[in-house]
This record gives sequence, structure tokens and C-alpha cells, in this order.
Amino acid sequence: MVHGISVSLERPDVGGGCPAVAFSSRPKYDLWAQPLASKMILHVITTINRGGAENHLAELVRGQVKRGQDVAVAFLKGDGYWARTFEEMGVRVYPLKLLHYGDIAPLRTLRRLIRELDPDIVHAHMPPAEVYARLALIGDRHTRFVITKHNDEPFARLPGSTRLARWTAARAARIIVISQAVERYFADRPWRLPSERMSVIPYGLDAEPFDTVGHDQVQALRQSWGVAEGVPVFGTVARLVRQKGLDVLLTAFARACAELGPGARLVMVGSGPLEGELRAQADGLGVGSQVIWAGQRTDVPLHMKAFDAFALSSRWEGFGLVLLEAMAAARPVVASRVSAIPELVEDEVTGLLVPPEDPQRLAAAMLRLRDPALRNRLGEAGRRSFDLGLRIDDMVEQTLDAYGM
Repeated sequence: MVHGISVSLERPDVGGGCPAVAFSSRPKYDLWAQPLASKMILHVITTINRGGAENHLAELVRGQVKRGQDVAVAFLKGDGYWARTFEEMGVRVYPLKLLHYGDIAPLRTLRRLIRELDPDIVHAHMPPAEVYARLALIGDRHTRFVITKHNDEPFARLPGSTRLARWTAARAARIIVISQAVERYFADRPWRLPSERMSVIPYGLDAEPFDTVGHDQVQALRQSWGVAEGVPVFGTVARLVRQKGLDVLLTAFARACAELGPGARLVMVGSGPLEGELRAQADGLGVGSQVIWAGQRTDVPLHMKAFDAFALSSRWEGFGLVLLEAMAAARPVVASRVSAIPELVEDEVTGLLVPPEDPQRLAAAMLRLRDPALRNRLGEAGRRSFDLGLRIDDMVEQTLDAYGM
């Protein structure tokens, strides 16, 4: 489990300004010699659309602002979903207007922005933003560069991506990884990023939106789904993409329905490019009328509380922020045993874990969750686990510690 992680603050060696610099090189300057006199943080991220890393950034920024930090956010591209929320917090937002990867205009804008804001920390999220922030800091001799690795997947799908990842990380005073699985991935071949400079800091979540959902709201939503008495509602919150293994979940649900009957429901919260394909699959399996396609929602706490059990069938998962949402809602989890999921979900304690790509085992686990007593035991244990170290305050404090602030 990842709870209660203490952040190590060993002084790193910081590389220079070219891809040939090795991690063992002596630093040309010392970013960690003195504590910070001021606290200005510039986050640089690829998009501020809705998504796991972006939602995490919104929570992190909110927590940093509450602690009196001066925070700004620059993003390369996208629809700017979180911009208004950031601005309402008093956070300055800067669109860098990337047209295509390799576009030099955003780099010039970012370099000028760093000169004007003079941040103490530049904190980059996601590989494209890491590269642009790293390039923008060439020649800078005082700004601490921090990166967060949000997924255990390749840095970039292009030739030389390993050297590019290592060169980018060479300038980082701290590499935050969101799970032990992500840490293992980047410390191992071919990346070999320096483990002594990594800090495992899991995502955090604010439980209040889940605790304030009313019983009447939940019942009204369940009625709108046509939920049969005594039949559990399974739900998931995910982008409709291959990573999430929703084709496996649909197959498992169809198998479980042979015993659950026509009153069973599977609620799909989210959108994505595979929606049409998945809808066709549900119809082909004969459960099209039992699958609720809820689309993208802003009221995830309400939906999570309306589920009887939460399902996550991912093929890989850097962390799985939705697992924290299920735990905050005291909902039992049935999930695939991949990546970071076993760090959060303890099998037979807070949920049920099954092998990935195994709809038969997933269906069997779903059938076990017909038992209300089992659901209550797992869900309550999940909430206790959440309360012990996965709240937003834990993540914010650990991140500030990693900055050296």
C-alpha cells in the first residue's frame, strides 16, 4: 500500500543543458543549498482538459493556493476545461497555443513567461510539457525543476525517446511518481531514471463532495436507471479507450447477467473514441438495454454513491484516481490486478482483484458482490484506508516537501 509515504529529500545532482549529460555528472550549480525565500510555483502541463493528470493538477493547485502559495498554470494545447476553475482560485492561466509537436512558438512564450514570473519552482506534468519546460529552462541557474510521472507508459513513441527522457529528467531536482508501479517502470530499463531522486507521492482526493451527497439524490438517480430491487448496480468512470479494458467489462457483465437477470445495470460514466464500438458490443452481447451510457459528468460523487460496486477493468493504470473516488464513497471495488491498482486495492479487504483480460474471473467477482454484507465490509474498509493517507491534504503536503518548501 502507498499510504503514509515519507518523502526523502536527498540533494540531487543536477545535469547541465544537453542530452549528453549523464546523471553522474557533478552539478554546475546547487539548487538545494538554501531554503526558498519566496514561493512562486509555475505548473506546465500538456492540457488542462478533463482527465486523470489534469484533475489531479486541479486538486494540487487548489491545495497549494489554500496554503498561501502563488501559483500559475501554463498549458500547451486543448480545450482549457479547468481554466475557469483555476482563475476563480486566483491562479493565472497561460495557454501556450501549441499547433503541433515541434512548434517553437510555445517554447518562446514559455521562456518569456518564466523570465517574467521568475518562479521558484517549475513543475511539469506529462512528457510533452516536460520537454518544453526543460528546453525553456536552458540557461536558467536558479529555478528548481520538478516533474511528475503520471503513467507507466513510454515517454514518447518516437526514435530517441529514451535519451530524451533521460535528458529531460537530468535537470529535475525531484521526480515525483504517483505510485510504486510507476517508480519501478522508470527506474528500470530502458529509462533508468535515478531512483534516488524519485519521490512516490500518490494522488489525493477531497472527500467532502462524496460525504455531502443526499440519500434522495441517490435514490432518484437509481430510479432513472430502472434499477431492480435487490440487484446490484455496477458502475465505472473511465475514458472510453482501449487502456480501460471496457470491452472486457462488457463481456464480463453479459456473463454475470445470466444469473443476475434482466434487472441488472452497468453504468458507464465517461466518453471517448470507442463509444460507438462499445455500444455495438453491448447490443451484440444482448445487454444493450441494461447498460447506461451516462456520458461525461460533473457529478461523479453522486454517480459513485449510486453504484453498489465500482468496476475498473484497465489493461494498465498509472494510478487510478477513480479508485480513490470509489473508496471515498465507501464503495467496494472489483478491478484488474495490474500496475498500481494492487497498491490501492487490497484483495479481499477493500475489493476484489482479478487477472486482466479475464472476463470469466471478472464476472465471477461481480457475482460475489451480490452479497450486501460483502459489499458493505469491503466498502467500509476502503473508506478507512482512504482516510488513513489518501486525502488531498496528504498529497499537497508531501508535494511541498518534495519542492523543499
